[in-house]
Amino acid sequence: MEIRHAKLEDYKYISNISKELHTFHIKNRPDVYKEVNKTIYKSYYKELLDDDNVEIIVITRDKKVVGYTIIRYIEIKNIDLLQDKFFAYIDEICIDEKNRREGFGRMLFEYSYDLVKFNGAESLELGVWSFNEKAIGFYKAMGMVEKNIRMEKK
Repeated sequence: MEIRHAKLEDYKYISNISKELHTFHIKNRPDVYKEVNKTIYKSYYKELLDDDNVEIIVITRDKKVVGYTIIRYIEIKNIDLLQDKFFAYIDEICIDEKNRREGFGRMLFEYSYDLVKFNGAESLELGVWSFNEKAIGFYKAMGMVEKNIRMEKK
């Protein structure tokens, strides 16, 4: 097992895992998500790798990527109504289906948290769909607390 920054050659693994995550979202919110061929295009992946405010971290098993997270650093500064803040936001975090419940998610999350704190972030935040009860339970077990609730009426 290794946890490291993603490389260009990790794209195919990350793309496949991202597709698994997207399929799960389609199943639960077909009114929001639609079927696509790719969820992360290689050109966008390259942009993320080159972005100084983004870190893509992977976890491997037998040199194969089994999970990843995309972390974005955000700075709020000089906005009249808000306190200045530097924090990290997880855009995506996912372990491939075949490797779940083996501790990879916990290791990846803890590594990511330690990394963003080392880089000066005040907090680590993310969004999660209410239907994703397993993920919510996992995040709570990792020490995260609910910050806000987003609602809809159709």
